[in-house]
Amino acid sequence: MKRVTFTSESSSSCQLIYGEKLLERVPESLKILDSGARKALQIHPEDEYLMPGGEHIKSIDRVLEVYQVLRASGRRAVTVIGGGSLIDLVGYAASTHGEVDRLFLYPTTTVSQIMPPLSGFSINFEFIKNLLKSCGLPDRVYVDTDLTYDTMYRIHRGEIFFPLLVAYSLDERLFKYVLNHIISGDEVTRELWGDIIYSASSIFVKSIGSSRTVVGCWVGDLIQSASRLRTEYSTALIYGAILELHIARTSGLMDGSGKDDLYEALRVLGKLDRSMKIDVSSLVDLVNQKGGVKIALPASSGESSHWITARDFETLVRDRPWMEFGSVL
Repeated sequence: MKRVTFTSESSSSCQLIYGEKLLERVPESLKILDSGARKALQIHPEDEYLMPGGEHIKSIDRVLEVYQVLRASGRRAVTVIGGGSLIDLVGYAASTHGEVDRLFLYPTTTVSQIMPPLSGFSINFEFIKNLLKSCGLPDRVYVDTDLTYDTMYRIHRGEIFFPLLVAYSLDERLFKYVLNHIISGDEVTRELWGDIIYSASSIFVKSIGSSRTVVGCWVGDLIQSASRLRTEYSTALIYGAILELHIARTSGLMDGSGKDDLYEALRVLGKLDRSMKIDVSSLVDLVNQKGGVKIALPASSGESSHWITARDFETLVRDRPWMEFGSVL
């Protein structure tokens, strides 16, 4: 079992615990579960409350619902078992509720395992992604790689895209390590999957507070807002990364080797079965309202990010050839 400790600027700390079968030792608490995850995992913990997953759940009305559940339960400790949306919702409610002392997280999706919420929690308002934010830090994050291994296996290794993207964005050496495993075609064992998740999550935690972030996050959030929150975050992240990389490539902000490596990884992984139709007009309108958008650049780049004006963004996003990059997925 591996552990990583994260300490915030306020000196609050969170322990991340990595391993398998961690759900067998859930702390005594009120358990708020993603109903879909509960069905898939076949778990029935005591003191449970079921909620749906998905981006639409991150609303003020649902925060008030969590407040009522907390009051009825009388519990001062809360455990969340689910994906990033449910974690954000309950984390926001817990961090703004004066009687919650402890918060424990069991992320059940690959994205939520490698990008744990250690910079506060956010909910949506009026179909704008993450408009309302709260400060807060979970006490512990239990990263049980068993929860995502079977999902990864069912969709033919496509979930490896997410730790690969984190590595590509933050640590060139880790990117090469994961890339070599993908290209070799070797079986991704439970042990290897656990190692990949731990490594990607660790470098993400270390990046918090630095100037670097994961490629695709900024535009991915805008894609969700442009779709009125109907697009899953993992899908928006994929296409956000594709678009940010297209902009970086077209603007001469990336060297050729970095591009070729990622193209090769995407070619080997094959189609991820996450097709979507981007509302380009709504996306452009959002960027126009902000006056532009920041895009993240990969670890191999000299810069960590670059500001794109609204005019340049519109020109580049309406350049249909960028979708050819997405076709490799």
